[in-house]
Amino acid sequence: MPLTSLRLRLFVCISLCGLFFFNFYSFGQFIKRNSKQNYKENSKRWDVLSYSTFKGQLPPSKVLFALLERQAGWDAEKGEPNPLGLSLRFVKIDQQSKAGERVTARYRIFAEGAPENKIFSFTSWTLSNSPTLDAHDFYVNGQGLVMLHKPTPEQELIVEAPGDELVVTTVTRSAEPIRFLFARRDGELGLYATLIPHPVMAEEQGCRVEVRIAQPDATAVLIVADGFPAKDKMTLVIESGEEAVSEVLTTNADGRAVMAVFPFVPGKTHGVLKASAQGPNCLPQVVFPWGEETHLEQKTK
Repeated sequence: MPLTSLRLRLFVCISLCGLFFFNFYSFGQFIKRNSKQNYKENSKRWDVLSYSTFKGQLPPSKVLFALLERQAGWDAEKGEPNPLGLSLRFVKIDQQSKAGERVTARYRIFAEGAPENKIFSFTSWTLSNSPTLDAHDFYVNGQGLVMLHKPTPEQELIVEAPGDELVVTTVTRSAEPIRFLFARRDGELGLYATLIPHPVMAEEQGCRVEVRIAQPDATAVLIVADGFPAKDKMTLVIESGEEAVSEVLTTNADGRAVMAVFPFVPGKTHGVLKASAQGPNCLPQVVFPWGEETHLEQKTK
């Protein structure tokens, strides 16, 4: 078996096992402080993700933080098994929604740059369900359209193929992500992607801040800041209930920074999470209601 194939299968196994185990183990074994780093009292910084806690909150367990870190970097996977940095593109076909309920939407998928005449698998999972590997084999045409069979010569350049294309149906609420893996059966390529049908975000002067649910019932969320100066410091102010924390993050080479936050402050059953990210010429603010009474009413400013 090729070395790349072994790496891909091992990586997928580790990712999926982590998702399974996470449902049973969230808080308890705390992350130890690294004495070589200058930590704030309520903020810890690691390779691709920082986290912040409000007064009275316990820090996340090692298992929970590992899952949050994996989510934060999911759609930024580069190198083996995706050396060219290819990505999936989702095109909405239609959607149905009712007030106060989850929204159903359908998407066709493109994997531009993926090789033709190769067989692919497709795995999907949500925050509350186990990963699901589709039993079908999949292919791409000359446009990257993901199809249920090898494209015929007439289908090589089409961008939609009702009945012959892969269609993903999502049933989500605001800020809820769905993650995917589109991989060659021989293990030579894997494309990771995160789809958020109904993002909760705010944008100002090209700067963007977004809330993504990271744990069922939004007990943990990711605050994603994009469009800021690369490798520069930015201030993120987070409020929940009567608690507030101000953090200084350093963006990566793409002008992006991610922080995990736990909205449920002690003594509260619901509330509003506010996050504002300050750049040189921008201050976008996002608002995310949390708790049983408000989780279907997300909004942004």
